[in-house]
Amino acid sequence: MPRRIEEADKALFDSIADSYVAKDLTPYCRIARSLRLTRSLRHLARPIGRLLEVGCGAGFSAEYLAGDYGRYVGVDYSEKLIAYARARHASSAAEFVCRNIKDLDDTDTFDVVLLIGVLHHIQDVPAALEQMKQRLRPGGVIVANEPQRGNPLISVLRRIRKRTDANYSDDQVAFSAAEIERIFADCGFDTRIFPQGLLTTPLAETRFLPSIVGFPLSLICRWLDPALETVLSVTGLRRLAWNVVILARVRDDG
Repeated sequence: MPRRIEEADKALFDSIADSYVAKDLTPYCRIARSLRLTRSLRHLARPIGRLLEVGCGAGFSAEYLAGDYGRYVGVDYSEKLIAYARARHASSAAEFVCRNIKDLDDTDTFDVVLLIGVLHHIQDVPAALEQMKQRLRPGGVIVANEPQRGNPLISVLRRIRKRTDANYSDDQVAFSAAEIERIFADCGFDTRIFPQGLLTTPLAETRFLPSIVGFPLSLICRWLDPALETVLSVTGLRRLAWNVVILARVRDDG
């Protein structure tokens, strides 16, 4: 059953590849999506030596982070998205592999394994985390940005989108921050969790605004969101954010 679900998810992303890529080609979406990426990595020193992105999609992280890594490898199981990534983003420092992370059979290791909105598409998260653990260099870190269901209003909005947006996967599940923390702990990781995304998250995922509205709105929200995330962290209200960022390192006894 899990493999059939992942195959259906892969087929979905192949079918919506063009509209998926269009988000990163829409100027106001680019602002929000780039911010989500950089805020996810904000606690790490730059440049990153070797970076593996699981679920890299069309490979725009390689573009957004240009100059901040020595080597980037993007992995995704959508042939169409990987074809686009190779055509637009492949370079001497960036390569792309079409594979399910659980089937990746090379022995390369990395300083950072990055996942942006990926864990909730994986049917056997512990198995995938064990695979990623094998990819970490000593002292390496997994960074995952995940939707979380702590805010009831956001949960309702996600349910509405699931029912009305044909491009939205039926099988994805938003974990609670506590569930994510427990999953990583059970796999031998120590974690730190931070809130991410309040005003910019809807702008990263939708393209219905005219540019004359969306672009300045994204610029304003890009300035406000980091301050709001800090407030949520200080006040212990991270559950009100759209997403959480997980920084996970292998425990000494892991």
